[in-house]
Amino acid sequence: MARRLIVTLVFALASLIKVEAQGNSAGDQGADASQTLIELENTWVAALAKADLAKLDAVFADTYVDTDEDGNRTDKRGVISALESGDLKIASIVLSDMHVHLYGQSAIVTGTAAQSLAYKGHPAVPRIVFTDTFVLQDGRWRAVASHRSAVHGP
Repeated sequence: MARRLIVTLVFALASLIKVEAQGNSAGDQGADASQTLIELENTWVAALAKADLAKLDAVFADTYVDTDEDGNRTDKRGVISALESGDLKIASIVLSDMHVHLYGQSAIVTGTAAQSLAYKGHPAVPRIVFTDTFVLQDGRWRAVASHRSAVHGP
């Protein structure tokens, strides 16, 4: 009886150690994913500023939808076309205050951006807050949706 109790306790302890190790691994993966997504956000704005269409094509999922500060929606092709045509001209975008929220194979990144850009000759608001939605496809994070709101005042 005592031997059976000791064996049971050893297996229980081994299971707890395994669960703790898996928990730490998941936390490490979360930190890695968060860092990857923040880097992807910075790659994205650099590609916008340089009109690097190949990089943007890699960042956006085919179903990507952008909702701008005025409530206008544009798909992936529309964003790329605006850069190709020169309708969208970006001098700079500086991201800050980014937070990553992971949900398995999906993630939300929120943040703030200071921007200097114009669309069809009309300047955009200088400061926005944004929410970007990503999904993990074939081992790569891809943007599927963006929503921006203008920040008025200080």
